[in-house]
Amino acid sequence: MEEGSYKMLMYFLLSGMHRTLPYAELRALAEAEAGGLRKEVILDQLVIADSSPNLFRVLKERAVLVKSGGPLLTATEVAEGIPKFIKELIDSRICDFGGFSHISFTRIKNFGSPIKYGDLVKEVIGKAPELCRKPQAPILEVVISEGLMVAGLRFFERTLSSLRERDPQKRPVYRPGTLTPILSRLFVNLSRVPRKPGEVFLDPFCGVGGFLLEACDMGLNYVGSDTDYISVRGASLNLRHYGCVDNVVVANACDLPYTKVSGIGTDPPYGRLTQARGLRLDELMECFLHSAKEVLPPHHYLVFAQKSSVYLEDFIKGAGFRLVEKHLNWVHGALTRDIYVVMRA
Repeated sequence: MEEGSYKMLMYFLLSGMHRTLPYAELRALAEAEAGGLRKEVILDQLVIADSSPNLFRVLKERAVLVKSGGPLLTATEVAEGIPKFIKELIDSRICDFGGFSHISFTRIKNFGSPIKYGDLVKEVIGKAPELCRKPQAPILEVVISEGLMVAGLRFFERTLSSLRERDPQKRPVYRPGTLTPILSRLFVNLSRVPRKPGEVFLDPFCGVGGFLLEACDMGLNYVGSDTDYISVRGASLNLRHYGCVDNVVVANACDLPYTKVSGIGTDPPYGRLTQARGLRLDELMECFLHSAKEVLPPHHYLVFAQKSSVYLEDFIKGAGFRLVEKHLNWVHGALTRDIYVVMRA
């Protein structure tokens, strides 16, 4: 099926580790490789939307904050109870999809507390023949959130185990303050760079290569740069250690040596490290944004983080970008940073 052809209503169960970032990742990956989302219903940690079935594969291979998802079977009001839910489930397309094997039940927070897991399982198993229960079929996932009881067949489930192999402390070269693989992967995903020939992801403050490792693992084309030679050498060693091409060079983020990239995801300095570059933090961000504009085509994305105490909106607009999203990210102690998603106008 071609990307962008909308044929299926789906459900997506989101991580609860952040209030806004999981949905942002879902939307970004849908736009990057599946033609986007339509007809969205956004609940607490749960989204119902229309998209291309290609999105399931994309999420399985790339997502870190979207936990699971698949075709939607039914969504009923909790107040209507289990009997109504079972009736609609029987009338759904569950048998067309091959039926179900087991049941997974998730209650978001304390929504739908009158619905008991044991009662639900008993009713579903009692209707197993009508629901086409089969040993090798997908899992029937039931999620309750904000007054709705939603059922779908789990066509994908995220796996995070492989990311642990790339934890900063396990790499040949480690630098304190390096983002985790989960956050690094998230920045790459929010940049909306697809896995296509000619599409290139850039990290212009690459440090020892954490973002590039995730881009490599997801099959993206990528390049990276940093002003610090020692960091670039460390990034090269880390990339080669994990079987990745070491596409990294020494370069100034305020004077990028590229003509065109498809998206940028990066973690600029936010403290004393800016002094080594001979610029105040606001000066560094202003010149970086102008440089990023020169290599990004219109309607392409730049994702970066910066201290919440630094006001950047005027710099963003002045450099020719439009602010799409801003997500608050608590780091530690009194340090909070904003994750910016901006688009080249």
